[in-house]
Amino acid sequence: MAAHSKSHSFFSAAFDQPSSAFLYRFYLSACLFLLLLFSLRLHYAPISFFILVLFNAVLCADIFVKSAWKDIFHARAGFPFLVSVVVYAGFFYSAFNTFVTRQLFGPVDDLYLYVSLFLTLSLWTQFCRVRERESVQIYVQKIDDFLPKSGRKLDGEDVRPVFANELKPGDKVIVKKGERLPCDGIIVQGSTSLDEQLITGNMMLAYKKEGNPVYAGTINKASPIAVEVTAPIGSSVLMGVMNAVRNNELRHRMFTTQLDTFSAFTLTVLLVIAMGQYGWLVYRNGGWWHYSGVVLVLLSLGTPLALLFAESLPVYFAKRAARKAGIRIQNRYALDLLEFSDTMFFDKTGTLTRGELAVSGVYPATDTPRSKKILLEAAACAEQQADGPFAGAVMKYTLRNRIFPKPVTSMEMIPGVGVQVVAGRNIIFAGRIPWMEEQGIELPQEVYWVQEAVICIAKNGVYLGYLTLSDALRPGARDVVDFLKQKEKDLLLVSGDNDLSVSAVADELDIEKRSSNVLPKTKAEIVGNLQAMGQKVVMVGDGFNDIVALLKADAGIAFSSGKNVYNHWVDVLIERPDLYPIMDLFKINQKLRRTSRFNAVASLLLSVVWVEFLFEQASFHVADWRWTLGGSVAVLLLVILNSMGLLRIK
Repeated sequence: MAAHSKSHSFFSAAFDQPSSAFLYRFYLSACLFLLLLFSLRLHYAPISFFILVLFNAVLCADIFVKSAWKDIFHARAGFPFLVSVVVYAGFFYSAFNTFVTRQLFGPVDDLYLYVSLFLTLSLWTQFCRVRERESVQIYVQKIDDFLPKSGRKLDGEDVRPVFANELKPGDKVIVKKGERLPCDGIIVQGSTSLDEQLITGNMMLAYKKEGNPVYAGTINKASPIAVEVTAPIGSSVLMGVMNAVRNNELRHRMFTTQLDTFSAFTLTVLLVIAMGQYGWLVYRNGGWWHYSGVVLVLLSLGTPLALLFAESLPVYFAKRAARKAGIRIQNRYALDLLEFSDTMFFDKTGTLTRGELAVSGVYPATDTPRSKKILLEAAACAEQQADGPFAGAVMKYTLRNRIFPKPVTSMEMIPGVGVQVVAGRNIIFAGRIPWMEEQGIELPQEVYWVQEAVICIAKNGVYLGYLTLSDALRPGARDVVDFLKQKEKDLLLVSGDNDLSVSAVADELDIEKRSSNVLPKTKAEIVGNLQAMGQKVVMVGDGFNDIVALLKADAGIAFSSGKNVYNHWVDVLIERPDLYPIMDLFKINQKLRRTSRFNAVASLLLSVVWVEFLFEQASFHVADWRWTLGGSVAVLLLVILNSMGLLRIK
């Protein structure tokens, strides 16, 4: 995504390492920490503690040190730099007190246990961050499932199989029923119905005849056709979708960069406090080397364990709450982009609407008591053996109204266009307006002005009436549109459907800006044009065909069907039948940002206060490892309790 790629330049160098590198070091560091605890019970000499922590610092913290050096080279000071400072400041303080008689000024003799625990938890935290980035890679191989592998090339009167990538503009191919088109092209012979959902998102089959364009990856649902290649598979509309996925599969998320911001803030605050206190003690008492322990202890022990979870815990609880509410947040930072976006870019079918056709009206040709029943009986008879969204919607409606079809003896069908059946002595026609005209059926003018999808019915050449089918709005569509207008968002409705159906939905929702008959490539271009004008764009779509625009947008929100590979690349998936989750996302983001900031600031302030209290006891040496770990764990518990407030979406 555009905004995401810009943020990628601020990623810590630690993200360049594989997650396994952090996982192995986590296991080793955890074992060394457990050995330290075991050594406490056996009262081992301090030298054994030094050796165990030395192994930890050299073998486990090395990955943070290397990443920190790279970050510093690029003028960054993030999480790896913080971990390096905490570990080595505490280690050097402890090592000096282990081997030198005159100890550095500090509340405890050593920080071995605290340093080891901090390193162990830091390795786990970074492992989770990197693994989140890697998780999407395993789905890349599934992209090829949508690409046609071969085609039937026409050489004179001969037909031979070829690989799809061997086809060139000007070649002719034969596409049989049930096959995917291996190229973009134009029909030069025959007519058929194509399933173009992959490209346009329109669930209705598209009737295609000679001279009409067709696209690679679409499925021939009716008769064989001959197609002249205009663009090979490598330059097809579908390949544009594939390339968009490949180019964005690693940059569609903004990983937990806020932890780097918290880390830089924490280091700055602690360094200012440490240098101020160190300068005051040296000015008052002298002994610059002795009081250097103040700087080392504050930089190490003053960094709270809770900081590691200041953002990740709220995000975890917020994701759990959202998941229970039917929202899968795959990129937490998409919520910020949603909040500060300028334009909300909506698809129609399956997004603002349910994506399921249903009979919305029955209009018989004559106004007699039995005319409606006769119309429905003929419609049920014609559609009972047909396949597709039209037939399914008609049969559901007629069965619900206890209209049962009579058996047919023959059927001739063009999917998505029309069907002719013979039932007893009757010949029944059911289909779309252009096809009915081809059959010589005279239609009234009113059917040409209907904005919804129309199925006309005729029996023995006599027009009986028509049925309208519509795709109902999703629950909450009007409320969400009003909510976004209150947020001063610019709303845009763009769809691959025809102008009448798009205008009907736009007018019903009072969305002024709309576009129809738009291909996925054009959707992405519209998003790019808006971004070029300086606008932040959030795309709300449904279906694989929207993936280019979803990835191009600053944030992508999609309704999940549970079977699309694009699910793994969008920022937010909605697994509910209504649109209210979009309003919930705004609430979640506000609460999440407030909670994360409180966690970071509160944990830092409490840790500094705790360390200063320990310094007050430094001359008496009453503090030991229990005090250092106990105070840090207490602050961590506070952060956990505060974060659990996100388990409820209010």
